Parts: sequence; C-alpha cells; structure tokens
Amino acid sequence: MNVPRATLLRLTPSARWNSTLLNKRAVCGSFRSVYASQAKQTETNKFHLSIASSSVLTSRSSRTIHNTPAIQTSTTPNPGPEAAVATYPPWTPPVKGVLSKLPLSLVPYAELSRIEKPGGLYGFYMAYLIGLGYGACLATPGPGLGLLAVTAGNLLVYNVFLRGAACTVNDILDRDYDRQVARCKNRPVARGAVTPSQAYVWYGLQTLGAGAAIAFLPNPLTMLAYAVPIQLVVSLYPLGKRFTDFPQLILSAPIAGGVLMSAAAIGVDPFVTPATAVATASLFMSHYIWTTIFDYVNACQDTTDDIKAGVRSMAVLYQNTDAFISVMGAAQVGCLIATGVLAGFSPIYFIGAAGGNALWLAAMVKTVKRSRPDICAWWFSWGGLLVSGTTALALLAEYIAGSGTTQEEVAKE
Repeated sequence: MNVPRATLLRLTPSARWNSTLLNKRAVCGSFRSVYASQAKQTETNKFHLSIASSSVLTSRSSRTIHNTPAIQTSTTPNPGPEAAVATYPPWTPPVKGVLSKLPLSLVPYAELSRIEKPGGLYGFYMAYLIGLGYGACLATPGPGLGLLAVTAGNLLVYNVFLRGAACTVNDILDRDYDRQVARCKNRPVARGAVTPSQAYVWYGLQTLGAGAAIAFLPNPLTMLAYAVPIQLVVSLYPLGKRFTDFPQLILSAPIAGGVLMSAAAIGVDPFVTPATAVATASLFMSHYIWTTIFDYVNACQDTTDDIKAGVRSMAVLYQNTDAFISVMGAAQVGCLIATGVLAGFSPIYFIGAAGGNALWLAAMVKTVKRSRPDICAWWFSWGGLLVSGTTALALLAEYIAGSGTTQEEVAKE
C-alpha cells in the first residue's frame, strides 16, 4: 500500500506509524512474492533440464547396448579435407537376410563370423582359386576339372572357417577401438552382445572347423603345413594396428599364401624349377599387393575415426588414394605380366589377367574417394570377386586352352 506524502503528514503520529508499517509489510510481501516466483522458475528450469538430460541418455542408450568410452585425441596426421564419416544406424535385430533366419541368441556369433558380409570371404577365397588355376596350368598331366571342382569346394569350406576365425579374433582384440569407430561400434563384442571369453570359444570352434576341412583335402599333411602359419598370422594381424603403420602388409601375407597352398593341394610343386619358382613368387606378390590395396580401401572408410582412436594403418599414413592405388596397382599388374612371361602363358592369360586387372584398378583410381565411404565399402564388398576373380578366370581359361592343345599333341603322337 502506497500513501501520498502530503496525506501522511496530516495524519497523527500513531496513524503515520501504522501506515508506514503497512508499507513495509507490502514491500516485504512483494519481495517474498518475487523470490517465490524466481524459486518456482528455478525449480521448473531444473525439472526441464532433468527431462532433457534423461531424454539424451535414453536416446544414447537406444543407439548402443554397451557404453562407449570417450574418444581420445591423437597426434596422428589430420585426415585431410576429403575425409568423411559415414553415419550408421543403431543396431537392431535383423529382419531380412541370412541373419534374420537364425535364432536371436545365435545372431552375435554369426556376426562375429561376418556370414552376412561375403566381401571379406571373396578376399580370402579368391587366392585359392587363383592357386588352383595356376597349379593346373603347371601340372603335367593336368588335373581333371572334376578334381579341381571338388578341391575348390573343400577349400571354400575351409575359407569360411578361416575367415570367420580371423574376423572373430579381430573383434576381440579391437573391441576398445571399435567402440570409437562409427562403422564398427555395433560389432558383437564392442556392443556387449557377447563377452570376450565367449568370442574366444567361438574362435576356437571355427579353428577346429578349418582343421576338419583340411582333412578332406588332397595331401592333408602338406596342407596343414601351410594352414598353421596362415592361421597364426591372420590371428595376430589386429595387433599390428597398435605397433606399425603397415598392418595391411601383415594381413596380405597369409591371404596370398592361399595361392601356394591351393597349388600344393593338387600335388603341384610351385617351386620345382628356378623359372617356375620366380613365376610363382611373382604371382604370390601380385596377390599380396592386391590384398594390400583391398584392405587399404576398406580402411579409407574409417580414416577420421581411426585417427581419433589412435588406430594406425596405411590408410591413415597415405592420404592420397589416387597415387596409392595407381602405384600399387602398377606393381600388381607388373607381377602378373612377369608370371605370364616366366611360365610361358598364352595371350589368353595376358589379356584376361593383366588386362582385366588393369581395367579394374583404373576404375578404382577413378572412383575411390575418402569423401565417399559408401564407394569404399562397395569396392571392399565386390573388389575381391571382380579383380581376383578376373585373374582366376584367366588362369582357368589358360588351363583349358593348354589342356586342349596338349591332348591334340598326344593324339598326333
């Protein structure tokens, strides 16, 4: 209550005191009202903040099943202006494809083996088809197509187990890195769907499966001598990302070893003469180089996340994809040409293997960009089948053509 000063002066002292007291109470009441209003607004803001925080946490938990540690900064080189990070949807139970046909409890184990992603299997298996075709060209007399088909089938089963075991141990050892990489954070171990111990058991079972497949191959003891170092090196490959910028060079060796193993599977000594030994070494190096390119392109999907997580690779070290693929591709095609010259192959091989690979690699140089992780993923999915498959088909055609010529010469004699 406000009383004018003139009116207040006309009041008696007791009346003035009462009026002043009323003013003080009114002012105090106003302050209390303002304070109460501010307190109420503060509580409301806290409540809204609490709801917002809860919403963020709920949103995060809906995207991942396992907590993701904070991304650590790194002194690794900048990913460059072209690098891009693709977005990936949160993990949900599969509703289509081969995984949707499995019981939900088995889905994480199938994901560990990557059975829904055959691109990596092509990368492993094509080396064995190349070795079979090459060994058939060298063999005298050449093996029948029936033996080649049966051996190829057994080697396919072996590679399903080998590749599954390699992917499983990769997910176990890389689980902390995977949680920091957008493409990998939903892998079974990284998201907590299986424990590392459970994954190790699954790795062991797949390793036993690979050993069982070897028992059905020709010359199983010889095959085992090749298979043991191959299994060992692919299992240790993930550790290379911690200690070297060249983990692709580690992985390429056991995969290219399939060329030698499959040639030996049909009873061929690929080092029987000096010229043959050099031709074999050139073919081995060709696939070694191709596997390096293949895995390099795959790693280009994750360059930005890999740098933040501290993952080392050739994709992080060599930022210029055009130059890398061009130089390595030229070396790969050169090795294919050297193999053909030293082995005395016909133009069928040179046109199909060397020419076909050169065309595919030129297409890779033209299309692979770090700014397009989807294209990198496409080449990883299909590159093994297209590039290595071209070499395998060229060697098979060379064998069939050479086999027909040999039979004609035998008939004339």
